[in-house]
Amino acid sequence: MKQLKRLILILVISLSFTGVAKAQFYEIANQIPQLLSPALSGNFNYKGYVEVSYLKGVGSDIFDFVDFSTTQGFKYSNWLFMGVGAGVDIMLPSDGRNYYDPQVMVPLYADFRFLFGNQSKVSANLDLRLGAGFTFNYNPNENFYLRPTLGVRFPINKHKPKQALNVGFTYQLLVDGCRYWDRHSIGATIGFEW
Repeated sequence: MKQLKRLILILVISLSFTGVAKAQFYEIANQIPQLLSPALSGNFNYKGYVEVSYLKGVGSDIFDFVDFSTTQGFKYSNWLFMGVGAGVDIMLPSDGRNYYDPQVMVPLYADFRFLFGNQSKVSANLDLRLGAGFTFNYNPNENFYLRPTLGVRFPINKHKPKQALNVGFTYQLLVDGCRYWDRHSIGATIGFEW
């Protein structure tokens, strides 16, 4: 008898959660057109960035980086942009050792940009990239990629405040997937946003 009561209780609880799940699914399904409509009409606050950076290696196993990258995403509020990006980094040995040749790294990352101040005037931002850097040449490898940039945004068009130049101070951390090394770099970034 106890087992039958337990089974009935489990069945009642399961059915009640099924009803809640159906209601949530129905609610989410009804909101999809509202989310897609602004994106299809071009009013979804799309933003794009192209940037060039030079980063000087610090510590041991030093490489300098010349980086070309682009990020595409959406501005979700007055203070938050989220997107994804990719780049091509040329890694130049800078510690005087001649046994390294220049290498290529392709970073793929999620980008979170926090905006401070009025975007129609000169303002500040903090850009945080998290992802993976894939190196090629002699030692193909994937690396943990972290790159925060503290920058200043200069609007260049009064009628289109989405267009701006960005200048920033950048730190980059690469950690080898096998934990043999980590590379630290600091430098400057300049970019254009639209």
